[in-house]
Amino acid sequence: MRDKVIETHLRLLTLQLDNWKKLHDVITYGLDKTKPMISAERERQFTEIRANLLQETEHVFGELGILAELSGRAMNVLQRCVSVRGVRELSNEEVRRLESEWNGVFTKLGVVQGQLKSRRKALAGQTPLTYYLSRIFPALQPASRR
Repeated sequence: MRDKVIETHLRLLTLQLDNWKKLHDVITYGLDKTKPMISAERERQFTEIRANLLQETEHVFGELGILAELSGRAMNVLQRCVSVRGVRELSNEEVRRLESEWNGVFTKLGVVQGQLKSRRKALAGQTPLTYYLSRIFPALQPASRR
């Protein structure tokens, strides 16, 4: 059996995680002082990724029920990163804070993705009849799912 809500949440989460990975790649590039001068194309790419995250984050986090938990951290990352050039100029302390906030958001998104995949797998093993019976009679569910 499949749950459309779980599938939708997984699609949203996958897109969100992809954008967070892309942001990390660009931030890492910006922090690497051995890399050549930052090009206009690299800045455009960064701005596009950042814009996608700014537009989608609140909606995705709200849909997943993690808005209150992650919104502040995500906004801290996005506000600290105004450009690749700006990232390059951050102090060591600001870089550590940025990395910590990014990691907190990314880790939580990964945990939620794992939970959704686990629910999808559990549902795949159920027939529609057992699914609806377990909804009507929660006592019939295994203890691990209550």
